[in-house]
Amino acid sequence: MKKVGIYISGLGQSVHQESVEKYALRFKNELSYNDTGSKYELKTEKIFYTQERESTVVSILKSKNNDETEGELIYKLYDFQYHEILTEKFKKKNILIKNLILFWLVIKKLPQLFLRIFSSGNFSRPYLTFYAFFILFLVSLAIIILIPASIDIVTQFSTTEKFKAFFENTNLDVDKISRFLSPVKEISKWFVPVTTFILLIIPESKTLITSLATEFACVDKYIENGEQSQVILGNLDLLVEYIAEHDPDTKIHYHCYSFGTIIAMDLLFPIGNIPSTNTKTKSELLITIGTPYEFINSYYSKFYNNRYAVMENALIWLNIYSTADALATNFRNDMKRGSAEFGIKGTSLLPVNINYEITSDKRMTLFNFITMDSIRMHKCYWDSSPNGQSCVRLLYHEMKQQQFI
Repeated sequence: MKKVGIYISGLGQSVHQESVEKYALRFKNELSYNDTGSKYELKTEKIFYTQERESTVVSILKSKNNDETEGELIYKLYDFQYHEILTEKFKKKNILIKNLILFWLVIKKLPQLFLRIFSSGNFSRPYLTFYAFFILFLVSLAIIILIPASIDIVTQFSTTEKFKAFFENTNLDVDKISRFLSPVKEISKWFVPVTTFILLIIPESKTLITSLATEFACVDKYIENGEQSQVILGNLDLLVEYIAEHDPDTKIHYHCYSFGTIIAMDLLFPIGNIPSTNTKTKSELLITIGTPYEFINSYYSKFYNNRYAVMENALIWLNIYSTADALATNFRNDMKRGSAEFGIKGTSLLPVNINYEITSDKRMTLFNFITMDSIRMHKCYWDSSPNGQSCVRLLYHEMKQQQFI
């Protein structure tokens, strides 16, 4: 029976320029390292599983070293591109609206952030999360505070002959506006340099903060209101249907990273719904890499309630995590390595835990805390180069052992 994977990546720039081609190349390399008598090649193509949605398909082919003909198909990976669907509404808004949304979301989460500091629950890094949210708060507030400062600049022109007539015609009391803006200007003198300092000391600050802001806002809407979830999961259903039609004698594996793991869980264990027939009959393996399950369960405690668990006896679940990654879940009641102690709320399926580290255990220092080292480690599972070592090596050996490849 053929084996087909669906690759569901993380959001935005969590992993720079990551793609299904890179992921497939890592897989191909591991096959080559473990088979000296054969050569492996990649074949890439584009398909449209609907009139509007496309998927990049990478086939891993095997042949003998001296064989020039096209090799035997060993594994095929389809990518599922949900990023534009999830963020399209947010990206259309201007920078002011974006920051107002971000500001409100942080304010809305403050009670839970404080609560988690004193009662962490399953999530083990509440202080780091509070700090990350605090930075988002400062960034959004700094932009908002710049608005009165910008208005104040305009009012300075009111003393010129050119603008006097304009302000008189609008019946605006320039003096009252200036007095109102004065305290805000004083506050902005502190917020702007503090924000600038934070952005300077955090590596890759522009992409990191922008990515966090966009991802947090869109994920919050997805989790709280189900915004775009029906469209995303509907498209994933259509991709599964396409695979079932074009590769009928096949089993499907879900290779998921970061927020992509949450989308796969929503497909396989939906809320108040049932998986499609093709999903139930074709799905065989769930692979989660750096899944933020505990983070979401801690700050959105009702999200995993009322899950339809028909797939709990039909799947094998492999979970790759790093103890250095603040967002990854080891599905244990402690921060230690070891076997999983729980799974998705309300289901009996436990993941097979696979620990992957790129550094020895290190003590949390003030510098590491300020620079959000544990959050930046969320991209530690592979390097930007597909030729480097990665967690795919451990994944390959586990899949080989369980005869999934």
